[in-house]
Amino acid sequence: MLMRFRNLVLLSAALCTTAAFAAEQKTVDVPFSFVAKNHAYEAGSYSVAVDWTRSMVTLRKIGKPSESMTWILMPAANDSHPRVGLTFDVAGPNHVLRTIQYETFATPNLDKQPKHKVEDATTFGE
Repeated sequence: MLMRFRNLVLLSAALCTTAAFAAEQKTVDVPFSFVAKNHAYEAGSYSVAVDWTRSMVTLRKIGKPSESMTWILMPAANDSHPRVGLTFDVAGPNHVLRTIQYETFATPNLDKQPKHKVEDATTFGE
């Protein structure tokens, strides 16, 4: 009896953890192709999921789970309102992923050495 109760408690904790992780996911539509980690990604819908236990964020192309990227998250500088967003550096027709923001956390600058002169920046998300 004690063994069954313990298993029930552990199973409940595991389900709560899984549900909490699933709740930490948003969708962002990107209307253009872009580059991240020296790989080209096509326009479309991407899920932004956070693993708070490891302070990691994963960007995954919806419908193509093999097209995913993961980075570490840090507290974002001077951002007071929670949101989810992808910021891109723009140089002519080229877009390079600069940061991913999830609530009050963000990745470091992912485009530290732009290959082209950055003309503008654009952000998509909530």
